[in-house]
Amino acid sequence: MNKKYVPLLFGLVPAIVLLLFLGSKLYTVSTGEEILLDTAPVDPRDLFRGDYVILSYSISTIDNETLGDMQFERQENIYASLSKKEKFWTVDSVSKTKPSLNENQVCLKGEIIQSRSNRVSATWGIESYFVPEGEGRPIERSRQNLSVIVVVDSSCNAIVKDLLINDTIVKFD
Repeated sequence: MNKKYVPLLFGLVPAIVLLLFLGSKLYTVSTGEEILLDTAPVDPRDLFRGDYVILSYSISTIDNETLGDMQFERQENIYASLSKKEKFWTVDSVSKTKPSLNENQVCLKGEIIQSRSNRVSATWGIESYFVPEGEGRPIERSRQNLSVIVVVDSSCNAIVKDLLINDTIVKFD
């Protein structure tokens, strides 16, 4: 290999990795289905990444009624089938593999963070949403009226698209 191409190669590898990461997120946004989830925020700040809102979801705690006889271990994958109930989407069932869905359902892929005899807690990869500096506190104060629009693709991946306060999309200047 010609030595003049070595710096070019070192520059291309990170660019390709970044494009693959962004491409997977763009795929989810462009092909996925939007669902509305109820949430409660907390407002932390990251020195390197800025302000963000940590989101917790009612669908993140799954009880015995939904689990049935299924047992999950910490760090194990979980798939949840969700359907719309009145305003928000809620968990219908869970499994260890990607479920078969009907036309009124979507699935989320998550990871078990805690497993007890009568319930499990899971994360879905949509627990943080970055906001402009100084915007996190007003959102945190609106915790009882906050919901999110999430886009879910056919591979059960999810991305937070919008935050809503009192059913109005939060816009940043």
